[in-house]
Amino acid sequence: MENKVEVLDKYLPLGSIVLVKGNVKKLMVVARGVLAGKEPEKKLFDYGAVLYPEGLMDERLIFLNHRDIYKVVAEGYSDSDDEIMNENIKNWINEVKNRGLGQ
Repeated sequence: MENKVEVLDKYLPLGSIVLVKGNVKKLMVVARGVLAGKEPEKKLFDYGAVLYPEGLMDERLIFLNHRDIYKVVAEGYSDSDDEIMNENIKNWINEVKNRGLGQ
């Protein structure tokens, strides 16, 4: 999946269940704003996900960007704390991009 990340207006809440383009297996979002890989090859992704309903297996996360999502099957729980976290994620991603990381 392409790794060029744009800052989103809103990130899906944790626990959201999605289908990725070209796949039939559901994924559950467990991380947002993820910098993955080893230096100097680190890449920035919108989400880290696990297979649904299996969950985390072998400590492997699937990294994806919002544009890779074909369908949001179910949105996770969101409240005012999640709204604050969304702002924090946006600020952090902007900071990472401004420092030239995760490209």
